[in-house]
Formats: sequence, C-alpha cells, structure tokens
Amino acid sequence: MKKRELRRADFITSVLLLAFSAWILIETFKMPAKDTYGGVQNVWYVSPALFPLIISIFIIILGTVLLVHSIQSDGASYFFSSILKRTKFASEKNIRFLSILLALFSFIYLNIPRIDFFISTALFLIFFISAFYFDEINLLKKLTLFYFIGSLIFIILFAFGISKILNSYYKYFIDILALVFYISYVIYNWIKVKNNHIYKKRLIVSLMASLAVPLILCPIFRYSFLIPLPKEGLIIQMMHNIYYFLKRVI
Repeated sequence: MKKRELRRADFITSVLLLAFSAWILIETFKMPAKDTYGGVQNVWYVSPALFPLIISIFIIILGTVLLVHSIQSDGASYFFSSILKRTKFASEKNIRFLSILLALFSFIYLNIPRIDFFISTALFLIFFISAFYFDEINLLKKLTLFYFIGSLIFIILFAFGISKILNSYYKYFIDILALVFYISYVIYNWIKVKNNHIYKKRLIVSLMASLAVPLILCPIFRYSFLIPLPKEGLIIQMMHNIYYFLKRVI
C-alpha cells in the first residue's frame, strides 16, 4: 500500500478503535464496581468491570495516538477528499475493513459469551493480525472467507440450540470445536503461505502473539485480580487445575 493509503487506513482504524473503546466504556460503567455477596462487601479491584475498563483505556490511548499521527500525516484530509470518489466494493481497503468488522463482531457477540475466553481471544488475534500483517489482497480474501465460514457454522450451532445438545454429551464440546477451528485456520494459513518465506515468518509471529497474549492476561486477571473471565471453559479449567495443584504443592 502507498504511504497516503496507509495514513488514510490509520485514520479509519483510529476512529473505529475510539468508537469501539467508547462502547466498551459505556457497557463497563453499567457493571457494579462494588457489590455484596453473602454479607461480604467486595472491593473495587475484584469488580468484573476492571478488565474491560483497563482494555478500553489502552485502546483509547493507542487510538488517539494513531488518530493524531494520521491527521499530522494528511491521512484524514486524504480520507475526506477521496470519500466521494467511486470505489469498487471488492477493493483492498473494503475487504480489509470487512475483515476487521468480522473479527470484532465475532469476538464480542459470538465467541466471548459462549466459548472459552482463552480460545476466543486466540481466535480473534490470529485472524485480526492476519488482516493487517499479510499485505496481499488475494490471501486476505481467502482468509476472511475461511474465518467467515467458520463463524457462520458457530452461529448456526448457537442459534438452533445445537451447541447445548453437544455440550450435554461433553461440557466442553463447543470449546473443542473452537480449538479445532483455530488449528484449522492456522493450517490453512500455512498452506497458503508455505512458499513465501516472509509470510511464513509473519504467520509464526502471529501464532505466537495469539497464544502469548491470553496466556499472560488470563492468569493475571483470574488469579491476581480475582476477576472471573467472561466464559471459563476448557483451557481456563485446565489453568484452574494447574494453579490449584501448584498451590497445594508449594
């Protein structure tokens, strides 16, 4: 992408990030900062609002920095000057924009409430990073289509109650399917980039980042701040087992 196109993309991304963080803040302030359970008053730092509040603050800071940079580098002016120009729907910026929306909406409205938080975060990151890191429109289309089909399957499972039936046989059945989806996406990605040395390195970095972030954040918020995660499924339960085993041993 040309420099002006990148700066314009920065402007659009920063506006979306700020709008997204504002929505998180609005929803966060609806959560109780303190509450009483069984006559015991909980302090603010164990509130479920703390995690999204911290995340939204960081997103606001990063979005503001990106917005200021895009304005200073004429990204905003280029965006408004070109907004009236006719563009093809299947252009790179439109596909990339739709990929970002797909990642955010599937993460917030589909995965977080129903799938293990570790797996949900890893899925979101591996796809979201791909949308930015792989600067190849044809590859982006294929990856977006693959992720969309996978998300559509989960929508069907949840919408028609099939997930409840599957979980009745094994309580972590849907988490296992989500984990299979994550692995399948990585394998599919690898097949598409295996002949490109640069993209292979980028895929490895994306894979490591998608696993490292939830591997660090989940234990910190769950065991240091004592904040329950949105959905504690297969991987979080494994973390519980390891944590309490080590606690008994030590």
